[in-house]
Amino acid sequence: MPDEKISSNEAIDAALHLDGDPEHVKQFYEDWAKNYNIDTTGSDYTGPMIAAKLLHQHLAAKDSKLLDAGCGTGLVGVELQSLGYINVDGFDLSDSMVELAAATGAYRQVLGSIDMMRASQSYPAASYDAILSVGVFTLGHVPPGALPVLLGLARAGGLLVISTRTHYYDQTNFQQVVDELTTNQQAELVQLIKDAPYNNDGDGHYWVFRKSG
Repeated sequence: MPDEKISSNEAIDAALHLDGDPEHVKQFYEDWAKNYNIDTTGSDYTGPMIAAKLLHQHLAAKDSKLLDAGCGTGLVGVELQSLGYINVDGFDLSDSMVELAAATGAYRQVLGSIDMMRASQSYPAASYDAILSVGVFTLGHVPPGALPVLLGLARAGGLLVISTRTHYYDQTNFQQVVDELTTNQQAELVQLIKDAPYNNDGDGHYWVFRKSG
C-alpha cells in the first residue's frame, strides 16, 4: 500500500490504506458505517450515479434481476431505484453497512458478511441479468481477481458494470485480468469511460462488460 496521503478526508484516506485482509476491511467498515454517507457525500462521490446511468444505457428493462456487489450503505441501489429498477439484490462484507442499505428500501434482499472473493458460495452461478460493483475495486479492498468471480454470477449475455479508481488501476493487474477475460472470450468489453469524475480526490474508470455465451 502507498504511504502518501490520497484523500483529504481522514476516513476515506484510511480506507484507501487498508491491507486488503477481509477481516480488517470488515471491521473498518463496521466502525465507519454510521458516518460513511456523510463522508462520501462531502467528497462529491459520483460513482454510484454514473454506474447506474451506464447500466441504464445498456439494460433498459426495469424488471431485470440486478446484484449490487459490495453495496455498502446502498448508494447504488438508491440510484437504480430512481431509474425504476425493482429487482435489486445486494451484499457487503460489513453487516452494519448492509443494515443501512436495507433501510433505503431500494433492495429486494441484502446479505452481510459476504467476502466478494467467495460470493459464488452465496449466490447461484449465472443468476443475474447484471451485476454492479462501485467503490470496491479500490486500493486496500479487493484484488482484480474478484472480477471473474462476479462475472460467474451473471447469466450468458448479462452485464457487469464496474468502477475502478485510477490509482487502483495503475497499481494493480486489473488490466491484465480484463485482457485474460476478453482474450479467452469469457467477456466482451462493451464500454470503457476513462478518467471520469469519481470524487474530489481523483477520477475513476467505468467499465461495462457483457458475459459471453
